Amino acid sequence: MGLKVTITIDGAKRIEQGVWKAKLKPAEAATLGECDSKSGPFSVLLLESSFEYNLQTKSLTFDPNASRLLNIGSTDQVILLSGEAVRAVKTAPGAAAPARAEKSKKPRSKPAPSAKPPRKQPAPEIELSQTLSTGDKLFLTELPDELRSMGEMLLAGVRKEFPGELSYEPRSAKFDETPEIFWTVKINPQEKNLRVTVRGTPDSFKSVEEIDLKLDKFGYSFFILGDIEQVEDALSLIRQARINMM
Repeated sequence: MGLKVTITIDGAKRIEQGVWKAKLKPAEAATLGECDSKSGPFSVLLLESSFEYNLQTKSLTFDPNASRLLNIGSTDQVILLSGEAVRAVKTAPGAAAPARAEKSKKPRSKPAPSAKPPRKQPAPEIELSQTLSTGDKLFLTELPDELRSMGEMLLAGVRKEFPGELSYEPRSAKFDETPEIFWTVKINPQEKNLRVTVRGTPDSFKSVEEIDLKLDKFGYSFFILGDIEQVEDALSLIRQARINMM
């Protein structure tokens, strides 16, 4: 009979669907697998199978043989990504006891309305965790608070039309669209903006009012996205960039 080895990380915090944050030293992260990427402050670990999360101890337990180390960061912060549904989250022992006590005190006709919402809540979480790719989740996780709304709106607009995936490029610290790189985005936390490149020289685009498009390298142009009101114009340029790839 073989032994099954599991790893438990304490103090894990759920950021959003399929994204968790915890503390893990770079040297400890390195023991989880081979990884050539060593960039940025966060280590990134992809959980490729179901895992358990204890709500009481805030500990996350997973099979190390079903995980993949994507990046080793410079701090003791680790981002854990998972495509597993919320059903994998483990309820803490004794958490359901208070609910049973309340039901016994109330008439049978009243508990039904209050019992329905908890059952419906996991549905959107499962749907979202299945539609977001690993690279897209990593991009959203890396966004600072000042850029979160703008970054989410930009990515949501792109994904409505193009079912690709962002891929992190450690050497340039930017996210490339895949499988065809018709646009890229780089997070500039200090400047509080996003640097977006699009396929094509400036003269190949129809001008937009809110964005100053400039020539970049290798047949690309770039612009700085610093205001949420610029997102619609940014999406227009990304659409044109996709056409320029044809």
